[in-house]
Amino acid sequence: MTMTSNWGIGAASRARWGEPRSQRRALGASDRRRWSSLVRQDDIAIVQAYIADPQLHGAVILGPPGVGKTTLARNVAQRLEESSHVVSLFGTGVPTEVPYSIFTMQMARLNARQSGSPSAILGAVVEQIFHEASGRPIVIVLDELPGIDTLSMGILMHMILSGKAKLLVVARSATDLPEDLVWMVRDGLLAQQRLAPFTRVEVRRLLVKALEGPVAESVVATLFTASGGNPLVLHALVHEFLNSSVLRANEGVWVQAGRLEKGTDDVLFDLVESRLARESPQMRINLEKFSLLKNVPLAVAIQGLGSDEVTALEEHGFMAIASDHGRTVSFAEPFVGETVRNQLSPSKKADYFREFSSNFSFDVAALSPQEVLTYASWMNEAGLVMEPDVAVAAAQTALQLFDPHLALACARHVPPDHPLAVQAAQKRSRAHYLMADYSKAAEVLEAVDSSVLETLSVADYAAWSMDLATALVWLPGTRNRVDEVLWGAASRIEEASGDDRLDAEKFYNVARFEVHANRGEFSQVLDDLKIASKDRYDRTYRLNCCCLLTMALTATGQELDAIKLSQEILEEAERFDVVLRMQGWQMYGSILAHIWSGQWSSCEKTLQHGIDYSNSALHYQAGVIELALGVLYAFAGRDMDAAAILLVAAAQLEVRNTYTSSEVVYSALACVFARLEDPDQARHYLQLAQESGPQNMWVNRTLSDYFQSLAAHALGDVAAVGRLAATAEQDLSAGRAGPAASGLRAAVICGGSALLERLGEAAQYCQGELAALSIELAKAVRAQGDDGPRMALDVAMQSHRMELVDMERYATELALELATTTGDKRLQREAKTGLRGLEWAEEQKNAQGPGVVALTPRELQVARHAIRGMSNRDIAKKIGVSVRTVEGHLYQVFAKLGITSRTELEKWVNL
Repeated sequence: MTMTSNWGIGAASRARWGEPRSQRRALGASDRRRWSSLVRQDDIAIVQAYIADPQLHGAVILGPPGVGKTTLARNVAQRLEESSHVVSLFGTGVPTEVPYSIFTMQMARLNARQSGSPSAILGAVVEQIFHEASGRPIVIVLDELPGIDTLSMGILMHMILSGKAKLLVVARSATDLPEDLVWMVRDGLLAQQRLAPFTRVEVRRLLVKALEGPVAESVVATLFTASGGNPLVLHALVHEFLNSSVLRANEGVWVQAGRLEKGTDDVLFDLVESRLARESPQMRINLEKFSLLKNVPLAVAIQGLGSDEVTALEEHGFMAIASDHGRTVSFAEPFVGETVRNQLSPSKKADYFREFSSNFSFDVAALSPQEVLTYASWMNEAGLVMEPDVAVAAAQTALQLFDPHLALACARHVPPDHPLAVQAAQKRSRAHYLMADYSKAAEVLEAVDSSVLETLSVADYAAWSMDLATALVWLPGTRNRVDEVLWGAASRIEEASGDDRLDAEKFYNVARFEVHANRGEFSQVLDDLKIASKDRYDRTYRLNCCCLLTMALTATGQELDAIKLSQEILEEAERFDVVLRMQGWQMYGSILAHIWSGQWSSCEKTLQHGIDYSNSALHYQAGVIELALGVLYAFAGRDMDAAAILLVAAAQLEVRNTYTSSEVVYSALACVFARLEDPDQARHYLQLAQESGPQNMWVNRTLSDYFQSLAAHALGDVAAVGRLAATAEQDLSAGRAGPAASGLRAAVICGGSALLERLGEAAQYCQGELAALSIELAKAVRAQGDDGPRMALDVAMQSHRMELVDMERYATELALELATTTGDKRLQREAKTGLRGLEWAEEQKNAQGPGVVALTPRELQVARHAIRGMSNRDIAKKIGVSVRTVEGHLYQVFAKLGITSRTELEKWVNL
């Protein structure tokens, strides 16, 4: 899908610094105004109100370059033109004493008599503007400050202070304002409206509106980080992403299909040039050097640039200093650094590198991970050769910080006949693994010659075996090969001794544990995992084993233990800065533990937080977090919410099939669309799921079978309940009580009441409230008199508290059935009331009509308060959440309803 007509043509080739710039532009001014105005509606209304206020002489719009000041002023002027006469005046951008410089157009129409003296000119210009206004109120819009002469200010102040006109000024900061306007601001005669860069919520909202469709969160994270929230930069980046096909629409969802290697847009170039126009040549040199340092501790920047230069960079607003331990410095406006660096030739980068080398030592062992990345990136961009040991270390750091492309570039510096060549191959393999290219990850390692492998130490051989086995396990038809690799490592270990053997055993264990976890064979490794999780001497090994143990505990019915362990893993890893190779298993285990124990609501908050605060590295995990949240909603019966986010996940997984998850997302979509009574879509996704190919990973196989059975049942397949029960029996025989209880619960809710007793038996091996409720339902059927219906109603009440709609409905229906059998009229009425409440809730959920995604209760609550004029802060205080949460809910409301401001809410939300 392309948007050529909306986004203009590709940018022309760009000049280097100091050379004449291309006259061809990719983005038109009208398009930029439309783009920025999509999320500035409230600001327009505020500034318009300032202009209309009889107590004010006007307003000043302040903000950094590219933030949308001029666009806002033009949009305000456009609204005012319906009832006012708007005069647009422009300064020179630099201080000037050219007489009447901002009134050039008016001066050109004066005759000799009118221009004979300053007083005559003042009267003639004012009269001219009055004549053109034809009795309408006059609004003067003044842009491009500083750059206004004394005589121009005289005319301007005469018109403003005499009440003949209102003033709207655009400036970067108050220091750019002429002195006369400064005191008007201080005296409260001119209101101030400060524009800040867009927040992440605003960037997301803008992208959804501008691209006219849902946008994957990885795209939001990448563009928000790269632009710093600057709307003009954001616009240019989106244009560049579209022109390079990095950003594309997949099944109606905008996803990132790669990464932008190097920007070529003239808009960014021009914006940075204007930003540097007033800077000295020495400051430009400092900026070039600083652009190569990227994010480094303040001490390193001072050592490389000099203390005076660092001070100047900060004073001029180019450098931001973080408050972390190392006081990390970075560009205050990230796009400036990226644009400056992109203009440097490899030879210039190499020259700067040599200069820096004389100031401090590039000892990789002494550098922080971010410094290593800076160093490695610099060496590669400058075309310099890295020493093999440095290249391997840099590649490992790049992998830990989720930059697989840089890891590949670093690993290529190791010659194929070097002793570190196998380690370099492992780094390349892992890089391909992170990019979900599992076949390439295995191919790189399989290509290592057997004669080379024979020369490796037992620990190095076990490390190679671990990487190969954990890559092969994701590929179909590789079971025997995986077993062969593990057997080979075990044989080598048997012949070894000493510390080398101990290290080798750890590599072998991690590989063995992951292979069994991938196959769902938890009973074979559970005891060994528990032993490894208590290793007192190797924290990294222990925590990675704990990640796998989290999944094992979840599968074997120890959900609460898994949740506790998961939290402990994350806390310890963060405290000691441990990079978790097996964190995917910790994530899967924790999510399923929450789902199968009935704690989906708390898990939702964690996942949503992970989405909202993700960084650009999310691109390499594309769709996985959204898939997890969609699966969570599907289990909880929130089908509309599940469908919305699963469609985004599916679009991303079609670009990069991380963890081979495509069958899961198609299966879940089939399930939710079937339950939403959209059989065509349900069958479509059911077919896609069945065509996705064989699924090796046990977790994905389990979830796919579960959702496909539920989809089939909703489409009228009477055998679906039997398949759920049969799968549950297989899980029970393998010791997997967690999925067994989940499958039996679904089978019971789908009409298999005869399985209720079996559900109660399976739930006894599980932990959490959901297991307890399942046991209570089984007891309710066996209970005598009115105890049965009362117990079922209690389960329904607990299910309602836990927001488990399907469970609540089933328990209420069971209560009615049991009460009817016992003849208890009171309990019958109570059960019928409960069912009517569920029906009413369903009607309210669908009240907005077909084809529209229903708002959640919380979104409706926030929308209701917003319509009544409450601020985000007041809403947050009213309902007991954070302001950021309120902003997120409003974004969801706007996105679902296709609107951009609060003023549009009332006609959409029937409250």
